[in-house]
Amino acid sequence: MGYLPNQMGIMRRYLDHKEEWENHLQRSKQLIIAEVNKRKPKSIAFLGSGWLLDIPLADILEQGITVALIDIAHPKRILHKYRNCKNVSLILKDITGGAISWAWSLVKQRGSRFELGHLLSSSEMAIHELTRDFDLAISVNTLSQLHVHIDDFLVRKKRISDNERMQLAQVLQQGHLNGLPFDKSLIISDIEAEFHGDDGELSHTSPRVYADTAMLTQVDKWKWYFDSNHSFNPEYKVVHNVAAYLK
Repeated sequence: MGYLPNQMGIMRRYLDHKEEWENHLQRSKQLIIAEVNKRKPKSIAFLGSGWLLDIPLADILEQGITVALIDIAHPKRILHKYRNCKNVSLILKDITGGAISWAWSLVKQRGSRFELGHLLSSSEMAIHELTRDFDLAISVNTLSQLHVHIDDFLVRKKRISDNERMQLAQVLQQGHLNGLPFDKSLIISDIEAEFHGDDGELSHTSPRVYADTAMLTQVDKWKWYFDSNHSFNPEYKVVHNVAAYLK
């Protein structure tokens, strides 16, 4: 479904917008370090680790903390750099709990049309199983992305309606949040996109997170100047509103 090409696309976008992204990445790292220093965990699970652009891994490892980097695919550079690091585990896992396989089955007509209840419980269980043995679970700039490649795939194959697309995003995001352990979870995510014209005027906004976040405690928020050269949207500059939560 294009997870590795997408990771390369993220790196290209980062290199194209390095200065604009810097505040967002530093705010993410600072918040993570603050929680680590406060909680003093012996082990941390990072969900959606990717290129580690927003994870202060060196600072964490200096404290002797055991770290699990969990993602559907790891960039080769990350695999090479940390494959022999005794305190780092590189785990390949579909953190949606099987939604990728479900989508393939749906396209091949082996699955039923739409199993929202199953997807919700599978996602919850996957996150629970991945994080239960760690002192701290951190979902870092992942929540809004859980459904994106699955959604794109099903749209291309004409197997999902507009209404089902929103339901898919909501269910996968809710399962992710529900599965995170209470009293030892940090979530950082873009929650809304702002679309600005070249004159700087706000045209409209669009939600990035559809899940119910009432169970969470918001601890910070900031803006991520995501795209200023129309490479993400040909008509608008895009700014993401980011929120950080504790559970």
